[in-house]
Amino acid sequence: MGMATTAYGELRGAEGRESRFRAPRYDAHRLFPRTPPKVRLRSGLHQLRNISMGGLALACNNAATEIPDVGELLDVSLQQSGLTIFESAARVCRREDSVFGATVALQFVDTFLEVSKLLSRNTQAQIAANSQNAAPATSLVSPEYRLFCADVLSVLRTYRDILSDTRIVAGESDCVFDPDSCYDACEARLLQQWRGLWYTGNDLVRGILNDRDVLQATKEFTERVLTPDLCLGPIWNRAYFKPLGYPGDFEVMNYLYSWKRAGADTYGALMHRLGLECAECVVTRMNMVQQKIAETVAVRRTRPARILSLGCGPAREVELYLSGRPELTGSVDFLLVDQEKKALLQANERAYPHLLRSGGRAQLQCLNISFTEILRSGSDLDKVAPQDLIYSVGLLDYLNDRRAAALTRRLYNSLAPGGLLIIGNMNDTAMNTLWPMELVADWSLHYRGEAQMLSWARGLQPNMAWTEVEATGHVRLLFIHKPSQPA
Repeated sequence: MGMATTAYGELRGAEGRESRFRAPRYDAHRLFPRTPPKVRLRSGLHQLRNISMGGLALACNNAATEIPDVGELLDVSLQQSGLTIFESAARVCRREDSVFGATVALQFVDTFLEVSKLLSRNTQAQIAANSQNAAPATSLVSPEYRLFCADVLSVLRTYRDILSDTRIVAGESDCVFDPDSCYDACEARLLQQWRGLWYTGNDLVRGILNDRDVLQATKEFTERVLTPDLCLGPIWNRAYFKPLGYPGDFEVMNYLYSWKRAGADTYGALMHRLGLECAECVVTRMNMVQQKIAETVAVRRTRPARILSLGCGPAREVELYLSGRPELTGSVDFLLVDQEKKALLQANERAYPHLLRSGGRAQLQCLNISFTEILRSGSDLDKVAPQDLIYSVGLLDYLNDRRAAALTRRLYNSLAPGGLLIIGNMNDTAMNTLWPMELVADWSLHYRGEAQMLSWARGLQPNMAWTEVEATGHVRLLFIHKPSQPA
């Protein structure tokens, strides 16, 4: 009995938009799962987002300069470990700006990229970087920092090897490998060692921040040597590869708020724990905001308290406030503002059961607008009713001083008389998160002290302005209280 056949004329191709064939576009994270090459434009190195035979897309962080405009023709190259693995003339076909930086799409001119050859060259460059004839850029990395990275890697790999050996011995001895007990045995000691290494890293990096070439070479070295191991922890992985285009997205916040073990194995879970340790300040600053929410609702009697969160993410503080009060003694209207629809959807879903239980005493609305739009006057943010409490604790440390001061002024003007504005920013202190965030996770932020943040309140005629730090000391919060009556 012969096999059934299909006539050639019966074969169907794609339909609609799918009928327009496009060369495959590869996500950089999947194509280069450990150490993606960097994109060089002019004098800057940027993160590769995706690539195809005819072009690529890259992300420039908020500290980048010389970002090209649409239509501009320029030279572009891919560099791995300081070595060029592909280069071409390219034209900018798209640019999308945000407060976190810019995404730029380039189309190659008069050439094309062969992915198989690129992968081979990428491997060769990594091998060359690990040989005695290291890439020229590596020579800019100080011997002290190289030795430091070797010490960090030695500590991490010691735990990896112990866990691996334990698993092997358990298997050979017909014993059950208990990942939880192994994790518990490692956690406290590893954290103690990590904190010491972290602060040493801060000391070594602080002196090179104003030398762009040395800083870039040191970052590349760190990303090549340390980042792959730490990225076995999901929180590092998401922050470094930035699937939404910036590191501190709402899923990174969820890792911190849930504070659960995560990772493909025990070693990955320990790496994840180190990431939680670095960003614990996200939780402690949220706890401070939650307390201010409670105080604001408690004192408002004549109408519902109006509370606005800018860059709300998953808005865990709102969920926790509502869940901790089976019966509200006051009433409150929350307005959550974020550029990510998924973040707003999640925040709304988690708050919804508590909103129903409140019997109408708690209301929640969501506003989905880009942070770039928020910075423009005349946006929907200017149309909201005067608020009793406005807080933005994870956005302004991506902005330069001029933009941060301007946004502070606009938020202050949106306060009702007697209202309170809370602005959070990473603290400029010797024990801040500079080394793990900037060097390991490519997470660029502006670190600021009290005087710098208080300067944003100048000219606002507030009733009072002051700063506080949360429990870890890594985040400084600026409080600006608006007078109850106009001056």
